[in-house]
Order: sequence, then structure tokens, then C-alpha cells
Amino acid sequence: MSLADRLTGLAVFVLGLAYWRAASALPKPLLQQVVGPEVFPQLIAGALMVLGTLLAAGPLLRRLVRWPARPTEAGLEGRPDVAAILVVLGGLALYTFLYERLGFILSTVVFMALEIAVLEVDRKRWPWAVPVVTLLPIALYVLFVKLLGVTLPAGVLG
Repeated sequence: MSLADRLTGLAVFVLGLAYWRAASALPKPLLQQVVGPEVFPQLIAGALMVLGTLLAAGPLLRRLVRWPARPTEAGLEGRPDVAAILVVLGGLALYTFLYERLGFILSTVVFMALEIAVLEVDRKRWPWAVPVVTLLPIALYVLFVKLLGVTLPAGVLG
């Protein structure tokens, strides 16, 4: 791991810390709520701090837990797959088009399935991907709509 990786990890950690402080300073709502406006930004800030720490302390953590060294990045050599990039961008455009029409759950399932089909090289992982593609959008919908009170389009399911 290079010095640049460690500095980047430190910068991500500091960004997460600043984001946490900014989220903590959000004005409190007039009505008492269990989940305030600072919760979701603080989740993001916490994730930034954890990931920054992992990036900065990667070699030390690898030695402590005897984790194997990072694999070579030989797979990144060569020309970019322009067709795959265009399909991913097309999938994103399709997602934005279908989002209001089909609703959050169905459009997210279609988007995730398309992106995994395009980006996944090893087809043996599909038995693991299918439950994730179907259950993750449902879990996110329940989390945001039922627990956090965020309005997401229900589409044809609602």
C-alpha cells in the first residue's frame, strides 16, 4: 500500500468526521421524533470514517489478522469494455425512466439485475445474486418508507 493510499484514507476519515459534525448541527424538528434529520447523514459519515480507517491502516490490519496480500490488478490492464460501459449508462437511464412508472421496488430490481448481468463475469454467483436483487429493494423500501418516513414511489405495486 502506497503513501497515497494512506493519505487518501486519512482524507476520507477527516471528510467523514467533518460530515458527522455538520450532520450533528442540523436543526432539530419542532416535534419530538425518534429518528431525527441527522441520523442518515451520520450513517454516511460513520461509513466514511470506517472505510477511511480501513484504507489508511490496511497493511497493519493485514499483518494483524494474517490476511493475504492484495491480489495483483492484472485484470485491469487492457482497453476498457466500451459496450459494457454504454449498457451500464443505458441501465441508469432506464432506471430513471422507470422509477416513477414502476415504482422503487420493481425499477430497482430491473436495474440491479441488468447491472449484475452486464458486470458479472462468473455466472456461478447468480444463485447468490437473485435473492439480493429481489430482497434488497424490498428491505430498502421498508426501511425508508415505514421506518424513516421517506416517500418513495410505490408504482404498480402500490
